[in-house]
Order: sequence, then C-alpha cells, then structure tokens
Amino acid sequence: MSRTPPTTPDFVINGAEALVRVKPVDLSSEWAELRVESGPWLRDPVAGFARGAMAVPLDDVTGYIVASGSPRHSWPVSLGFRIDLVADPPVDGSELVVTGELVARDERGGTTRGTVTDSTGAVIALITQRSHLIPVDGPPTAPAVPFEAPPDEVCIRTALGIRETARGVVELPGTALAANGIGKIHGGILICGAEFAAMSALGADGDLRSTSIDMAFVRPGSADDPTTFRTEVMHVGRSLSVVRVVATGATGKACAIATVTAQRVSS
Repeated sequence: MSRTPPTTPDFVINGAEALVRVKPVDLSSEWAELRVESGPWLRDPVAGFARGAMAVPLDDVTGYIVASGSPRHSWPVSLGFRIDLVADPPVDGSELVVTGELVARDERGGTTRGTVTDSTGAVIALITQRSHLIPVDGPPTAPAVPFEAPPDEVCIRTALGIRETARGVVELPGTALAANGIGKIHGGILICGAEFAAMSALGADGDLRSTSIDMAFVRPGSADDPTTFRTEVMHVGRSLSVVRVVATGATGKACAIATVTAQRVSS
C-alpha cells in the first residue's frame, strides 16, 4: 500500500501569528526559520515582559517542520512542550530570528526543538516540542477574515482581553487573536495565559520573570470560547518559585496543564 507523499504547506498567518508579528522565511521537513518584529507590545504591567509570547513562533517553527514531512491529510498537534526563557525580549523594533530543527520523526508524529535569538545572536528562548499527527482534509488555509496586529503600544495582555478575576485566576475571552490554523487556541497563547496566571498568583509587580514553562496539552480548546487559568502555588523561595496552572475551557474540562518556574529580577 503506497503512502501519501509529504508536502511542504504554506505558512498561514492566523490570529496568534498576527498578534505576535510572526513572518515566515523558510520551511522544510528538517529545518525552518521565522522572524518576529519586536516592539513595546512585548512589555507587560505585571510580568514586566510577556516572555511567554515567544512560545507562539517557537510552536510554529517546530510544528511546521513536522507538518512538512507528513502526508497531506495529516496535521501535527502538540502533545506538549517545554520552553526555557533566557532573557527579556527587546522592545526596540529589532527583528528576532526563530529557528527550528527536527530531532526525531515516526509515523505518529515528531520531536523538534527551536530557538529565538536577538539581533546580536543572543538566545532569548528555546523550546523542545512533542507532537502527534491527526487526520485532516488538508493543510490549514488562510482564514476568511484577515488579521491585523494591534497598535504597538497595546500589550499582549490588553490585546487578548485578559482579565484577572481573583488572585491567581485569569480569564481569556473568546478571541480570533488566540486562534491557530484549525480554530483552536494556539499553544503559544496558552503559554501566555499560564504565565499571566502564575504572575498573578505570585503577586508580581514587574519584579519577577518566568524562566521556564512546561505544558501538556490534554485536549483542544476552542478560540471562540473563554478559557480560565487557575493556579496552585507549589513553592516560593529565595531562588525560585513554582506554580501549577490548569487551563479549562467552557465545558470546565482541562485543555492544558503547566508548571511555571519564576525568578526575581536581580537588583
């Protein structure tokens, strides 16, 4: 029985990509590159910087590698990934380079890793992602409604409509800016929500930074419905703090579970 040959899909700009200013450069089944235009939109009044936003292009650059080596009627979805956040992203409008490479692949999916670097080549963030293939009619196509990035002075928290309903509890309303190519909440946006919730739980006031976020995706979440992020503080110490975050959709069932590690900004 013959196997449907792989294709290299076109990169599609959906809401999450528009929000984070993601642009494609090169895609293949072994390696890929994207670019992100930085700006003041990466600042955050609570987290200091929306470091978790780097998960959007990192999710994309690694996921498209698996997609490029898969049959046309299959599409990778993430089982989970770990993102390490090494430094604050620049906010001066300079370009960030996002690269990804294949680690391993089989008929079920693949493992990939990726890196974000600034204009000097310094590492901002890195990711290891595990994905598996699901059957689809074909690769995602451009959405019917075009997406535009909010003005540069609008931070991600405001653009997404994130609101804190209690300490350690934040809500993401249904919004097209959270969507991926199949209408679900983009994994990178779930990372952003987990970061904001963890900072809320720790009472951050621009004095903490997330340094790693490890997230498992247990079921898809609809970008049309609200998503609530609830936290449990596991540890607060002088060196680091650890917060568990559970994201639930409109049904009340978990769609993602994360462990967020944060450290205080050096004086």
